[in-house]
Amino acid sequence: MPACSAQHFHEPETAHVFCPVPRKQVCLMNKTATHPPKELAAWLQDNLFHAVPMAIAVIDRNFDLIYANRAFEQIFGDWQGRKCHTVYKGQAAMCPQCKGTQAFREGRTLVHEEVGLDKHGGLRRYIKHTVPLITEQGDIPYVIEMCTDITEAEQIRREYQLLFDQVPCSVLIIDKDYRIVKTNAQARRMLGDLEGRHCYRGLKGFDSKCKECTARQTFEDGQLHTGHHIWRTRKDETVHLHVITVPLQVSDGSFDMVMEMAVDVTQTLKLQDGLRFAHSFLETIITTSMDGIFAVDAGGNVSIFNPAARNIFALRPNQQISGDELSGMLPAEFFKQVNTAAGQIYSPETEITNAAGQKVPVRLAGNQLKMDGLSMGTAFSIQNLSELKKLEDDKLEAERLAAVGQTVAGLAHGVKNLTTALEGGMYMLSTGIEKGNLERIQKGMVMLDRNTQRISMFVKAFLSFAKGREIKARLNDPAEIAREVVDMYAARADGLGIRLAFELSRPLAPAAIDYESMHECLTNLVGNAIDACRVSTNSAPHVTVRAFEEDEAIFYEVIDNGCGMDYEVKRKVFTTFFTTKGLGGTGLGLLMTKKIIQEHGGRIDLESEPEKGTTFRIRLPRKRLPKVSERPKQEESSS
Repeated sequence: MPACSAQHFHEPETAHVFCPVPRKQVCLMNKTATHPPKELAAWLQDNLFHAVPMAIAVIDRNFDLIYANRAFEQIFGDWQGRKCHTVYKGQAAMCPQCKGTQAFREGRTLVHEEVGLDKHGGLRRYIKHTVPLITEQGDIPYVIEMCTDITEAEQIRREYQLLFDQVPCSVLIIDKDYRIVKTNAQARRMLGDLEGRHCYRGLKGFDSKCKECTARQTFEDGQLHTGHHIWRTRKDETVHLHVITVPLQVSDGSFDMVMEMAVDVTQTLKLQDGLRFAHSFLETIITTSMDGIFAVDAGGNVSIFNPAARNIFALRPNQQISGDELSGMLPAEFFKQVNTAAGQIYSPETEITNAAGQKVPVRLAGNQLKMDGLSMGTAFSIQNLSELKKLEDDKLEAERLAAVGQTVAGLAHGVKNLTTALEGGMYMLSTGIEKGNLERIQKGMVMLDRNTQRISMFVKAFLSFAKGREIKARLNDPAEIAREVVDMYAARADGLGIRLAFELSRPLAPAAIDYESMHECLTNLVGNAIDACRVSTNSAPHVTVRAFEEDEAIFYEVIDNGCGMDYEVKRKVFTTFFTTKGLGGTGLGLLMTKKIIQEHGGRIDLESEPEKGTTFRIRLPRKRLPKVSERPKQEESSS
């Protein structure tokens, strides 16, 4: 623009005078403006352009930058001889939506937000005012572009907006008319678009403000308030929320809006209801359980002790008990084992000492209570076996009496046979006396003597069976009993050509067994086995006695390959005065064996096939063995 010529420009829609270039080149005036002093006018014209804290550039119709201030250079770098789109965007072609073109065409100021590149190639966000410079003739030779850098402010705004939208709760901004001014993404997803609506109508469907309105309380006193509210979602579902309202204060402390933050606690409340139900359910089960249940927390305090456990431990309803006292009532080391073991500690049959000092037979189990690998304490279940023990004892006694009854029933038949034999002897004796036949008299005497001996044998055996002897259990080696019986019969078996063997896979722990009674049982079984082999046709007869332990039970097996038994013999062998030995047996041996086994809490089973052999198997569960007798051996021997 020639320095000698002066053109007058006016800025549309404003009343400002602005000089885009130094006054030596062009003078811009507003005819109605008041002229400042020369010094001020000179300073304004020479320095204001560069003192303004925004980037300013003058662009001609060829979109060349003909002038720019220092703020522009600091942001965009070198501008001389360059196109505006090259400086702003770093591109050779013009911008598709060029605001300069629009300002040249329409002659009005345009304000818009743009994103460009700074001199380092970084993104810059700025507000740009594009102002056309219009001559008096109406021409627009230049436009002035003024850019306010909002990059940092926009970054902060975006971060706050991201935080506002991404917080895991619904956030609403509410004004003093209780209208929703703004909502975050979470609130929009749950509630839909509520901006501009009254909160009580949009959130709850009410026609007036809520009585428990936390926003109202905050507006009244400017303080934080919390509450529980029930809202309706966009899907018309009911949700429960924990609501917090805070004032949105400006720098002077005043406020005309509040922020309401709401956390959906619907699932939490459902879980709470579920936990309350589960707690009530478990509490009912524990309280009404017929088995005792008690627990000790990590601090050693007894936290649970149900009524059944109180009955077992003989505690009064409100009597307190410490963890140490409880540990002393349990079996030795049991409490410690539960606290140190990885899994359940189970004792199927043991004893506790109750508060009255009485021994109580119980079944006991204990487990550690853990959460995330941390011990929370221990829990125990206990079952009183007193009634069960009594029933077992009653059952054993009933079985013994039943066996006696069966024996008595069979006694009639034996007595009848003996009576017939006695009558025959008396007949021979009386007729021999009448006829003076000495041989007949002698024969009758022999018959009477033999049957009298049989009567004596029967009576003694029956009395022994019916009365029995008191079981005197001691800790004995189960295998030693069997080994002694085998040794006792070894010579007889060898003399009969029968191989007699004893098998023991591994040593057996001592058990509470009446040595003499169990010796008698095995003696009966081994003797019968040898007799069965003696009358069999097997060319290589043998008898094997085994002792072993399996599943906490002691087993004896007496196996032979003798004559065996058919179905009828097996059916009768334990029930009457049955014998296969003719006059040589009473039929009480196996009955006595069964009785002794039952008194030891065990059972005896039989497997047999004719001409193949027989197996008698005795099973003695350790937990059902009799208690060890406390009477000393010398007292037993003297008695």
